[in-house]
Amino acid sequence: MSLLKVDDIQTTGGAPNRGHIIQVVSTTMTELAAYSISGMTWTEVTPLTLSITPRASNSKILCMLTMGGMASSTSGQRYGVALRRNSSNIAVNTNTGNYTQASWAYTGRGLGNALEGHPAFNHLDSPSTTSSVTYRVMITTEGSYTLYVNRSQSDSSSSSVFRTASSFTLMEVSA
Repeated sequence: MSLLKVDDIQTTGGAPNRGHIIQVVSTTMTELAAYSISGMTWTEVTPLTLSITPRASNSKILCMLTMGGMASSTSGQRYGVALRRNSSNIAVNTNTGNYTQASWAYTGRGLGNALEGHPAFNHLDSPSTTSSVTYRVMITTEGSYTLYVNRSQSDSSSSSVFRTASSFTLMEVSA
């Protein structure tokens, strides 16, 4: 087997060849989860936590999240999802005021055996480091309610009730 090592690849015109994928880290959450949340507390969906160590400080990290499905315990319950880099939520609305900044939000309908929301979003992040960076998927809800991931509220045993999987992928992109 041969090994080729180079410092840079350039186009035939001599321009740097940027934008290629350097590394990929991914996880799939197949288990069911129920999170009891109170007081708008951001809660980590731990099976969707990933760490990546960028190889260059100017690299970008493409974060791609698809949650197979979420449900709420109560009709009219508002809930949200945020992407967190280390200890700060990112890719959220930054308007000031008495709002909760989220990457994705939904109003639950308490549909029993139906999935209500399917959060999915992408974000191109610039962590500006070569140290390990941890990305977390965070969820919250108003009041004191339960949020379900990969399952419906009732989750009755029936061939017409769906269970899903969620996935989270990080790709380091050269700058």
